Amino acid sequence: MRPPSVPRSGLLAVLASTLVTPVGVLALGWSTTVLLGVFVVEVIAVVWWSVAKIPFAAKRPNAAVDDDRLFGPFQAKRGEIDLPGPLPPVYPRNLPTLVVVVCFLAPLETMVALAVFGVAAPPATEAAAGQLAVGGLAVVVGRGYETWRDYFHDGGYRDHSARSVLILPLVHLLGVGALLFLAALVDGSGVAGDVVLWAMIVGKLAFDVRSLQVERDPDDHGWLYRVFGSEATEIEPEPVAVPDDDPTVTARPPRLVGVVDAVARGVTYSLSSAALAAWVLAAVLVGVGAASLAVWPLLAAVGVGAFRTLGRYLAYGSVEYRVYDDVLVVYDRLIGEPQARVERTGVTDAAVVRDPLDRLFGTHTLTIAGADDGDERPPRSSLLPADPDAVTDDAANANRSVRVAHVIEPTALAGALGVSWLLER
Repeated sequence: MRPPSVPRSGLLAVLASTLVTPVGVLALGWSTTVLLGVFVVEVIAVVWWSVAKIPFAAKRPNAAVDDDRLFGPFQAKRGEIDLPGPLPPVYPRNLPTLVVVVCFLAPLETMVALAVFGVAAPPATEAAAGQLAVGGLAVVVGRGYETWRDYFHDGGYRDHSARSVLILPLVHLLGVGALLFLAALVDGSGVAGDVVLWAMIVGKLAFDVRSLQVERDPDDHGWLYRVFGSEATEIEPEPVAVPDDDPTVTARPPRLVGVVDAVARGVTYSLSSAALAAWVLAAVLVGVGAASLAVWPLLAAVGVGAFRTLGRYLAYGSVEYRVYDDVLVVYDRLIGEPQARVERTGVTDAAVVRDPLDRLFGTHTLTIAGADDGDERPPRSSLLPADPDAVTDDAANANRSVRVAHVIEPTALAGALGVSWLLER
């Protein structure tokens, strides 16, 4: 576990932004509208600062769906991409979570927070709007400084996966949303406005203190941490072991074949998955004369197809297959990181197959079955992460099945690995 920095200036920044509301009420005479508005701005700030954290989260999520056709190629990808300057590296495996959060969860949470504020808060005057701008800016800056200090400067990104960083915005939405809901319930019930105001302040302070306590105590995690994962449930990535000697045989798919394969898979996926509904909706909107509205489902369908294309290329188009004396290693040339390996003694079967693309370009696909395929692994599509004791390591060097796609001479690879006899059965 990463030791806390001294002093915890990120913690102090959060506490300072929390104290904005009582100071504003006491010194500046803020109304209930301003107070609730600052709370909502803080919720939105936490959401979008969390979005900035996702690409840099270094851990792998426990129970990742790395066999999913759309997200799997990204979530299974090992390695990172270094960035210039002080920023830590980004991890391609975090891209699916980033897309889902940016396109759906963050806007949805923002709209929910604004909607609850519209219901709970009285109309804002011009003076209240100015006070709200000052208070909102203070909490945005405070949360931003905490993000930079604790997550980037002090290395907090090493403790999280792309999933576990989502715990903070969800907790804030639930906690502040409950406060806003209570404020709406007592509005007009005869309770004095000052009582409601200070009840909100005390409730928010108690909520923030409890959130900081839970966030910094790995033994004090509640049910939300069971949903999104924590330091105890997320997986520390391990590198794939590669022999020190030079490979005896190396093969890679021709670049044109890799590109055509990826584009074809993207097109067929967008026409055969749930994205087909977006194409149908776009056609219906065009048919009823609402062509301008058809742009949005078209963008969704094309985006899904493009995402599938990129994932397919990362899985098969950008890799090469290196055979050493007794092990085959799948190596990603773009990222510069080994992705998987299978040892000669771990091969249980092998076969050469040809799909339509192979027949068109004169290539072959070699499938190698690994002995560890049946081993117990974390649930692939479960909402809850596996128990911390269920997965002890990243299983980076397990003998899993390998699909050597679209290579010219698959028998050379099989022969160098010593499993060509399996092709002759």
